[in-house]
Amino acid sequence: MHQIDLTAARAAKASERKTLAILAYDNACQDPGAANWRAVADLLRLAIPATKAAPKASAEAPESRFAPWADYAIPQSANGRRLGKSPVLTVTFACGAVVRAPAVSLPGKPLNIGRGLRIAFAYYRARIARAAAGAFSADSYIVTIPAIASIACDNGAEFDATDCSERTAEARRGTFDAIALTAEAEALPEKAPDEGLTRTEFMRLQYGIALAEAEQAGADESRAAELSARIEDRRLRLSGMSRLEIDVRRMDIQAEARRQADAAALAAEKAAEAAKAEAEAPRLRLVTAGGGPAEQPAAADVAPAARPAAPRLAARFLASTSLGAPVARLPLAPRFGASA
Repeated sequence: MHQIDLTAARAAKASERKTLAILAYDNACQDPGAANWRAVADLLRLAIPATKAAPKASAEAPESRFAPWADYAIPQSANGRRLGKSPVLTVTFACGAVVRAPAVSLPGKPLNIGRGLRIAFAYYRARIARAAAGAFSADSYIVTIPAIASIACDNGAEFDATDCSERTAEARRGTFDAIALTAEAEALPEKAPDEGLTRTEFMRLQYGIALAEAEQAGADESRAAELSARIEDRRLRLSGMSRLEIDVRRMDIQAEARRQADAAALAAEKAAEAAKAEAEAPRLRLVTAGGGPAEQPAAADVAPAARPAAPRLAARFLASTSLGAPVARLPLAPRFGASA
């Protein structure tokens, strides 16, 4: 029996292993009964290059009837001729509202479901804002959008509504829930005497509060104070206070604010005058100590009793002089021709 050295075969080059394996096989075939077929098989295994095991075939997922999710931007250079006719989505919301919106897509790419849903959300918000509060679509970002019940496309494509709702949960979030507020307004009358609260006014007030609260986030101090006053007035109206009472209350608050502002301005002016007088006091003391002329009292500061003394002093002066003595009579000169 021909001996096969597996240790030497392992140390040999790959090309030599193949030669040794063929030689061992040929020798074993000459004497099959005495051949060491296990060693021949091991030698053949060494000659065969190692290969990676093939991965197990995974069970193929069943093909879904829903179209895949896609959301990409449309370049500004794309025109209608290049894009062609846009597919139209029909979106049904959980409240029963149905909105149709275009899903502008690029040629060769999947249907742009993400962009189409954003347009559908804008349409829904504008509709609710106009119906609930008569507001413009630019302010409708506060409207809460319900979950998506179903989505279909005019080209036959369908989408998983649950998956689309989960992907757009953040985009549908808002602060004005028209569905919940409409249910709350059902207890109010459509028309109310004596300035009572109606359903329409209730919805408008709630919309105004939500919009003012949203604007407060990026407003400066003055604008934030104005928005806070609006919110307070609208909440007072919702609590049952009449419009006249709210107006009177607001005027009283404004008058008090003006009074406080005037008082603060007056106090600031007095403080400035006191600070100025205190700053000038050391300079006046230095001038007086240096031998300079002292400040003379004003005429108004002189006592009134000292003023009448001037006539008396003049009388005494005339009496003590010849001007004040009695004038002596002088003899008259004789007339011309008269006898002496």
